[in-house]
Amino acid sequence: MERLDRLVALLPELLRSSLLDAGGGSMAVRDGNGVYVSPTQASRLLRWRLSADDFVLFPGGGEASMARAGRQPSRENRLHRAVLSGRPDWNCTFLGQSWGLLSFALAGRSLHVPAAHAWPILRNKSLDIPVVELDVDAPQPDAPVVNAVSGAFAKCELGAVLIRDYGPLIAGAEIETVFSLAQSLENLARAQR
Repeated sequence: MERLDRLVALLPELLRSSLLDAGGGSMAVRDGNGVYVSPTQASRLLRWRLSADDFVLFPGGGEASMARAGRQPSRENRLHRAVLSGRPDWNCTFLGQSWGLLSFALAGRSLHVPAAHAWPILRNKSLDIPVVELDVDAPQPDAPVVNAVSGAFAKCELGAVLIRDYGPLIAGAEIETVFSLAQSLENLARAQR
């Protein structure tokens, strides 16, 4: 549970930086026990005051979960697990609603990242964070998101997409770098608005 403990320790900082708020969002982290997903209503009811026991454990690759502290997993739990399943080298996913990145997702606009700011993902190369549609009625609704984030960032330790009408999904190998990238992209989104 070392990764989960690190994630829980970061929550107050993420609230102060406005990457998390009462509007929503969810996250997941993988460790040796499986994938831990933030609980439903983590933002609205719990105000992100979570302990490790609040996260719902998915110990295997299937749908079975182990609710802890009576919690249910966030509704995006399948998306988080699909991204982590598609990238065994990544251990953390974050679906946020910070207002800068959310405004790009709602507008369906990709976010341009100049080379000087793209170093966490690509060195000396600018890039665009793509916008992806999530069709919740499709047989495999998560497939476009998983394909976009895994494909566009196939050789990277980090990846990001903007899910139209949802917000940014940021994933990577380590918790701290995922949230550092989230903050960098949020700053760029606010500057470009």
